[in-house]
Amino acid sequence: MKNSIKKLLVMSAIGLSFVAVQSVSADTITGTITEIASEPSVVTIISEDGSSIDIYGVKVDYLCNQYNICLEEGVDVSVDYYEYVCLEDDTLKFKATSISVEEATIDLR
Repeated sequence: MKNSIKKLLVMSAIGLSFVAVQSVSADTITGTITEIASEPSVVTIISEDGSSIDIYGVKVDYLCNQYNICLEEGVDVSVDYYEYVCLEDDTLKFKATSISVEEATIDLR
């Protein structure tokens, strides 16, 4: 009896792990910062082709204090990011993994 319950729990855990995994894809945007928000940490970038994207997870104060990379509107950057679906509101969001400014590249995750 105990073995069958253990098997059932293991199979349930495996099944739930497949449901919980979200598909993500990585990409890069190169462009100019047009807006910076601190709550949440969001940087809006307009790319060279004119498209605009909000990138989450860029902590401007941290980059300035730790790496002396002080981001502001008008600065050209390149950001590697992944896209994911936010479970709270079921919206597509973009999370930064690294940022490049001039010759410096900082891994954020």
